Amino acid sequence: MASKLPHTFMWGSSTNAQQFEGAWNEDGKGVSISDTRILKNGYSNFHIASDHYHHLEEDLDLYQEMGFNIYRFSIAWTRIYPTGEEETPNQAGLAFYDRMVDGLIKRGITPVATLYAYDLPQALMDKYRGFLDRKVIDLYIKYVKTIFEHFKGRIKYYTPFNEPNLFHLDQEYIMGDPHLTDKETWQVEHHLTLAYARCVNACHEIDPDAKIGPNCATGMVYPATCNPKDVRAAVHQMYMTNWAYLDIYCRGRYPKYFLNYLKSIDCMPDMQPGDLELIASVQPDLISTTYYSTSVVKAHEDDEVLKAAPAPKEVQEALVQYRAGNLNPYCDETEWGWIIDPDGFYYQLMEIYHRYQLPILILENGMGATEELDENHKVYDDYRIEYLARHIACMKEAVEDGVDLLGYLTWSATDLHSTREGFVKRYGFIYVDRYEHTIKSMKRYPKKSFYWYKKVIASHGEDLENNVEY
Repeated sequence: MASKLPHTFMWGSSTNAQQFEGAWNEDGKGVSISDTRILKNGYSNFHIASDHYHHLEEDLDLYQEMGFNIYRFSIAWTRIYPTGEEETPNQAGLAFYDRMVDGLIKRGITPVATLYAYDLPQALMDKYRGFLDRKVIDLYIKYVKTIFEHFKGRIKYYTPFNEPNLFHLDQEYIMGDPHLTDKETWQVEHHLTLAYARCVNACHEIDPDAKIGPNCATGMVYPATCNPKDVRAAVHQMYMTNWAYLDIYCRGRYPKYFLNYLKSIDCMPDMQPGDLELIASVQPDLISTTYYSTSVVKAHEDDEVLKAAPAPKEVQEALVQYRAGNLNPYCDETEWGWIIDPDGFYYQLMEIYHRYQLPILILENGMGATEELDENHKVYDDYRIEYLARHIACMKEAVEDGVDLLGYLTWSATDLHSTREGFVKRYGFIYVDRYEHTIKSMKRYPKKSFYWYKKVIASHGEDLENNVEY
């Protein structure tokens, strides 16, 4: 049985601006790549999302009712600098985040801000092709310095980029440019690394009491069998998608195995004098991570699958992020084919902490599901309660085994626009009354998991039983 969590351990949840705020063209906000993004299969755009911009106080009150003492949001760059190149910041944008941050502090909730989450100013994409041009690094640093100076002493934790280790996997959605070549993609990744380094150093200089460090979507990978070639394939994938990035962000250098890989695919980025010294100068305070699922890899993909995808083909085609690859025969899946694996969460936390010896802040953990209100305006999401309870139990075991964990934030606090399936895929404790292309009332309705998580927080993680009245 795991011992009790430290009394300083924090509980809360997360959202991201482009998926949650709405008000995409109000109060001087500029157009971002998320505003012009067209999702596949006819899913809705991000313009209204959950309309948090007009429900701010109501949403924060619900977070307080649940007992949050930490909350992660992202700041929309285009609310602060609408085109990215203005001389002075948009005061209405700063005022919105003043209301956010001050409202959280008033309610006893620690603010965590992600500074970039897939919403580059469209003007910078049109003019410079985004982070492919070093000029955009300078503009990003101008933006983040504005945030550090304006919110000094109020925002306690920062992450420069949301899941930057995934950027190269989706040029169209994440980078906003479907026409990047492979070599250009890795050049962008290098520029993001430079932007990360300058951002961390700027934070330490401007607001020394704030804590900042990298965020990584650390995906744990299992070999399909104990065949050494399968094991090596799994290890290779983890190094290329996890450890290469955290080695750079936390140890301040490009690891040799990663440089060898980039050379082998003829994608070595152009590195200018001073780049490597800049990367080496960074001293992160923590690592933030996200966790949803694990994956299974084998050396030869033409081998027989371990477990067939359970959803019919027409469902798989409708759901853009459906994972129809090798499923794990020892685990269940969500309706999106995402493997449900709490033990993988323990594995992730142990690997990250004992590799890098930095405190960890979990920024996202949760499961998506299709949901509708019943006739009493309720959602009985027992599947979400089971998922989170099992993951929290494994998280506590990791803490017992030495992991320095600052807090646990789920994804997401409230239903919001999923990255690729709009409002079909819901993650929140709070239901938002809208459908994919029908806005409806936008009222907020707590789900059963709302009251369960409230009880979990009140017991500081001791009571995970699904026995709340609803």
